[in-house]
Amino acid sequence: MYLHHLELRAIGPYPDLVTIDFAALAASGVFLLEGPTGSGKSTIIDAVVFALYGGLAGSDASNDRLHSQHADPAVEPFVELVFETGAGVFRVRRTPQYDRPKQRGTGTVKQQSSAQLSRLADPADPAGEPISARAQEVGAEIARIVGLDRAQFLQTVVLPQGEFARFLKSPGEDRRKLLQSLFGTEIYDRTADELAARRRAAAAEVDAADARVRDALARFAEASGRSAADEPDVPAVVTELRTVADAAAHARSDATAAAQLAADHEQAVVLRLAALERRAALLRRAVALDDRAVAVAAARARLALAERAARVAAVADGLDAARARATRAEQERDALRERHGVHDTDTTGDTTGGTAGVRDRLAEAVGAVRHLVPVAESLPGRRSAVDTAVADAERLREQLAELDAALERRPAERARIVEAARAAAEAAGDADAAQRAVDAVQDLRRTAAELDAVRARVTDAEAAVGVARAAATAALAAEQHLRERRIAGLAGELGAALTPGDPCPVCGAVEHPAVATPQDDHPTPAQIGEAAAAARRADSVLADAATDLALERAEQDRLATVVGSVSVVDIDRRDTEATARLRAARAAATTVAERERERAAHDDTTRALERERNDVDARRQVLLATSAADAQRLDQDTDLVRAALDSLSTAPAAPAVPTAPAAPDEPAAPDDLAGAVAALDRRVAELGAVVDAEERARAATAVADERATEVARVVADQDFPDVAAARAAQLDAAETTRLRHDVDDADRERAVVDAGLAEPPVVAAADDAEALDLDGARTEKARTAAVLEAATRAAVTAEDRAGATERCATEVTRAVTARESTSARSRAVVRLADIAAGAPGHNPTGITLGTYVLMRRFEDVVAAANDRLRSMLGGRFTLETSDERESGVRARRTGLALAVRDHTTDTTRDPRSLSGGETFTFSLCLALGLADVVQAEAGGVSLGTLFVDEGFGTLDPETLDDVIGQLARLTAGGRQVGIVSHVEELKQRIPERIAVRRVPGGGSRVTTTV
Repeated sequence: MYLHHLELRAIGPYPDLVTIDFAALAASGVFLLEGPTGSGKSTIIDAVVFALYGGLAGSDASNDRLHSQHADPAVEPFVELVFETGAGVFRVRRTPQYDRPKQRGTGTVKQQSSAQLSRLADPADPAGEPISARAQEVGAEIARIVGLDRAQFLQTVVLPQGEFARFLKSPGEDRRKLLQSLFGTEIYDRTADELAARRRAAAAEVDAADARVRDALARFAEASGRSAADEPDVPAVVTELRTVADAAAHARSDATAAAQLAADHEQAVVLRLAALERRAALLRRAVALDDRAVAVAAARARLALAERAARVAAVADGLDAARARATRAEQERDALRERHGVHDTDTTGDTTGGTAGVRDRLAEAVGAVRHLVPVAESLPGRRSAVDTAVADAERLREQLAELDAALERRPAERARIVEAARAAAEAAGDADAAQRAVDAVQDLRRTAAELDAVRARVTDAEAAVGVARAAATAALAAEQHLRERRIAGLAGELGAALTPGDPCPVCGAVEHPAVATPQDDHPTPAQIGEAAAAARRADSVLADAATDLALERAEQDRLATVVGSVSVVDIDRRDTEATARLRAARAAATTVAERERERAAHDDTTRALERERNDVDARRQVLLATSAADAQRLDQDTDLVRAALDSLSTAPAAPAVPTAPAAPDEPAAPDDLAGAVAALDRRVAELGAVVDAEERARAATAVADERATEVARVVADQDFPDVAAARAAQLDAAETTRLRHDVDDADRERAVVDAGLAEPPVVAAADDAEALDLDGARTEKARTAAVLEAATRAAVTAEDRAGATERCATEVTRAVTARESTSARSRAVVRLADIAAGAPGHNPTGITLGTYVLMRRFEDVVAAANDRLRSMLGGRFTLETSDERESGVRARRTGLALAVRDHTTDTTRDPRSLSGGETFTFSLCLALGLADVVQAEAGGVSLGTLFVDEGFGTLDPETLDDVIGQLARLTAGGRQVGIVSHVEELKQRIPERIAVRRVPGGGSRVTTTV
């Protein structure tokens, strides 16, 4: 993981916005976070940890330190961090919980914390893609993206103040808790707890299995009736009881057979006695039937005679009804002929079917002209439509002439519009030149204004040169004056430097009888040097002022050349003319657009007129053609209607038909043909009614003749002399019912008696002469039933006891098998639980499973730390692990004891005996080793940024070089290492830094040096 950018505001001692570019700081690999103690260095690391995980770096730090007490209470505190992992670039922004002033009234209100996480296309992406805005989801997502939780992050990326010194010197139990949180080995402790719980559960299962065996034996003893039965006795008892049950079942089977035989015998005796009684009763009923036989035969003969007479009477009644219907049909026929005026003379000479033939020919004549009725009715409307079409064609001709005249005027109007557009386009073509003229005048005006400003600056520069020249002259005079005064007082200066016995620098004498003394205001070399420096500064100021004056004068000359002799009045005049020219060109351009729109509208109107003219012409041609054709068809249809009227007037037996109009040019009236057809239709209907009546009369006469012939045949078939004799032989309904009842009753009784005597038991009873003992049979049946009941009770009791015993024996076997299986399973669980818990009988080392796993991880951490220690402190020390109890600790062995091996003295020391510098070095190596192992355990998470907080002040220069060298080697592969310290020597070694300083008003500020 790499940190790119950090922003924070109103956090800790920083009331204002703080921006840190980690990517620029870490260009060389190592950067320094320095500042006085308490200025806020650790707050920056806290801000990084808070942005990622919502908490602080120190284990005992409170979130209350986040909100700055120096910031305005209304300013929202926040931390925003841009970081990069293998999953991409992300930005997280968090705000802590804080109290802000109420928007209305006085007092404060608590503002809850918030979090936002976004995915960025690159570190400079200002927007990004939002991922989540819920604090809990943001925390889980960052843990997934980074690959480390907060505890792992603090041990691999941020090494806080004093944390690893405590880790180095803490007891093994404390190390176990920390390592357990880092490596997530709680699962092994939970595994040991689970094994212990399963051990207890296994013991409980074994006890429960024993109890189930005892319960099964108790139920077996109760079922078998053997109170002293034990596990080995179960099979023998089951076999014995099953033998008893089988014997009782065999006895019950024998008793059942004997009882069934006695019951069958008793039933047979009862049935034979009943058959004898039924046969005697049937014989008595047969004698009674023989006594009634003569009367039944006479009734049967009388019923047969009455049935033959009824057949003759029914046919005779049909003849009477047919003759009555024939008479009515003839009367109806004569009435219809009279009503419709049909006489025999109308059909006398007709050889094609009489009245029916006349009807058919008349109907044929009407059918031949019926289709012309709608044609005749449509003649007036069609004549009116033809006249209307002719009038419409004339109107369209007049409209066509008007449209032709309008189209002839269109070309001249279009030419006028095109000419106006061309003239406007010529005027608009001057727009670019007019715009350039306007721009040139504006440039000239700006140049004139700049010339006035430059002239003012030239005047100011000349004044500045005069002042600088005067100052330089005065400074030079002051320097010259001091030099002259020093030369004048040089003897005193030399005398002041003489000491007794030293040779004189002028004459070389060692005696100095009258040594000159310097004056009180004698100039010193330092004063002369200051005066010379002041003179040089004044000369430099004068040179700079002269250069500025020369530049301003050159600019003045250039601008004056550009402006020339043009005055402000000339510029205003040129501006007015150019502006008017440009306005006219733009107005002409607008006119061109308007004329183009007018020409387009004119062309659209012309095309619309042409389309309308073509449409009118087409409609006129269509009307002319259709009206001529319609008029021709109208004349043809009129002739057909006249011919139809003529044909109807000559039809046979037709009523009077209207005659056609006298004038041949006028069409026939449609009502004439329709009335004629309607009149003939009525006549055809009347003739049809007469024909139907004649047909009904002929049919009724034929039916009556057929009925008479049938009556004669039936009278002969039924052996009667005539119809009157047959009617006399008929019986009334009551007598017929009485006779029929007597005959049917005798027939039914005879059938019942014959069927009963033919039954097999009745037939067998006729030959049964043996005496039947019903009482003896019933006594034997009762005796065998009692024996069967006793045998059944004994068999059921024996079977129930044997079955219950077998079921209980099965339960005993199942319980014993389950107990043995439970015991076998529990042995492995108990042994494994004892090993995991460090039970002395199974685990001689006494080390639990979780501690054993941590020992292996801890050995990896110590090995990684020793790799760095060998290049520090002259290779004198290494770390060693031990599974023994640490000195001064009474707790059980954790296997995480730590000792320092001194190779110089070949002795082992307690980590608490190390000096301050040695403690820091060991702690740093241990922290870096732990970071390497945690990184590997976290799935090879790439850790691109590392912070080391404090401890460097305890190192001597040589050890400090070793530590810096180790940290520099960490930067291989692009890793960034930030050192948090206030040691002055680190400032000289590391140029890239973040400097934190307190400000007088409270709080701190941050300065970044790259």
